[in-house]
Amino acid sequence: MLGEYGIIGVTIIFCIGTVVFLLVRSSQRAAKPDAQDTACLKEIIARDRQIQKMEIKMNQVAGLNSRYLSFMLKVPTIVQRLNSTSRLHTIILAITEMVKDVVVTKTVELYLYDAADNQLKKLSADGVFNQEQVIVTLGEGIIGSAAKHRFVMMREHFNKMNPHMNGHQNPDSQIWMAVPITFKERLLGVVGVGEIDNPVGNESDLLKMIADIAAVALMNQAILSEAQLKANTDPLTGLNNRNYLYRMAQHYIEQSVQEETALSIFLFDIDNFKDYNDTNGHSAGDQLLIELSQLMRGSTRRESTIVRYGGEEFIIMLPRIDKEGAFIYAERLREKIANHPFRHREKQPMRFVSVSGGIASFPDDGDSIHKVIELADMALYQAKRAGKNLVLPYNPRLSQNTGAEKNPEQ
Repeated sequence: MLGEYGIIGVTIIFCIGTVVFLLVRSSQRAAKPDAQDTACLKEIIARDRQIQKMEIKMNQVAGLNSRYLSFMLKVPTIVQRLNSTSRLHTIILAITEMVKDVVVTKTVELYLYDAADNQLKKLSADGVFNQEQVIVTLGEGIIGSAAKHRFVMMREHFNKMNPHMNGHQNPDSQIWMAVPITFKERLLGVVGVGEIDNPVGNESDLLKMIADIAAVALMNQAILSEAQLKANTDPLTGLNNRNYLYRMAQHYIEQSVQEETALSIFLFDIDNFKDYNDTNGHSAGDQLLIELSQLMRGSTRRESTIVRYGGEEFIIMLPRIDKEGAFIYAERLREKIANHPFRHREKQPMRFVSVSGGIASFPDDGDSIHKVIELADMALYQAKRAGKNLVLPYNPRLSQNTGAEKNPEQ
C-alpha cells in the first residue's frame, strides 16, 4: 500500500499532468475545434473520478492514522490503570475498550483459562462468568484452537483446517479472529473479535499487542488478588480477619444509610475455650476452631460476613437484618453449635461445646461500627455472667460497668 505522503505525491503529479494535458488539448482545439472534443471530455472526466477516488483513499488513511495515534496516546494511561487494580471488572472493560479503539467490530469476547478444569470460560462485560456458563475446551472452535496452538486464529484459516465443519457445528461462528493471551508461555485466556469493518491487514499485530498488555494485567491481577486475600484472611480458619471486617463495615454502613435498613452485629466466643485447650491440647483447639468455622459458613447467608475477631472470638455482620432478626439467626446458630458432635465435647464443663454472644445494631444502638461492636460486647459479657450458652441482644439499661474486660477463662 502507498503511504499517506506517497498518495499525496502521486495526486499532485497527476494534477500537474492533467493541467499540461489540458493546455496541449487547448492549443490543438484551435486547429481542430470539434474532432476530439468528446474524447477529451471523457478522458478528463475519467481522470477526475480517479482523483476523487484517491482523495477518498487519502481521507480513509488520515482517519485510520488518527485512530491509531489516539490509541497509542491512550496506551500509557490504560496500562497504568491496569497495573494498579485487582478488579477483574476494570481489566475486562479496559481490554474491550482497547480492542474497539483499533478495530471497528460489534463483537468482543474474552475467555479466561481455568487450569484446574483445562477449559476456557467466557466472561461477561462486567468481568464475571456468563450466567449461561459458556465453556470452550482446548481445540474447540476458533477460540479453543487459538488457545491450543497459541497463535492467532482467523476464521478462514480455521475453516481450511476443519473443512468438515459448517456454521452450525462451529460453536463460535460469529468470531472472525481469536488471539491467545499468554504470559511466558502460560495460557491465560483468549480475546475473540467479530467481523471487522474495512480491515487494512495489520489487525492481528495490533490485537497481539493488546493481548500482551492484557496478559501482564491479568497476571498482576492474580498476584494482587492473592496478596489481598492473604491480607484479609485468617490463616487457620480461612475466615475473614479484622482488617476485612472494618473494610466491609464501611460499605455496609453506607448501604444501611442509603437504603434505611439495619446492620446487625453478632459477637460471640467459645465458652471455656482455655479449658478445652488445656485438656485436649492446642492442636485439638485449632481443629475445633476450623470445624466451628465450617459450621458457621454452612449456616450463614452469602451476603453476611463471618470474621475471626481474635482467638476464640467471632463476629458475624448481618446487613439488612434488624436486631430481632439477628437474634433469631444467632439463637439458631447457638443451638446448632451446642448440638454438633465436636471431638472431646463430653470433657467440657457443660458436656458439650457452647458459645455465648451479644447482638447490637446500626443505627438504632450505635452510630458507628466501633460503637455497635462495643455494645454487642457488653451484651456478650452479660450472657457470660448469666451462665453462658446464651445470646442476648443489647439493652440500653445494661450497667455501664458491664463493659469491663471479660475473664479470659470464661
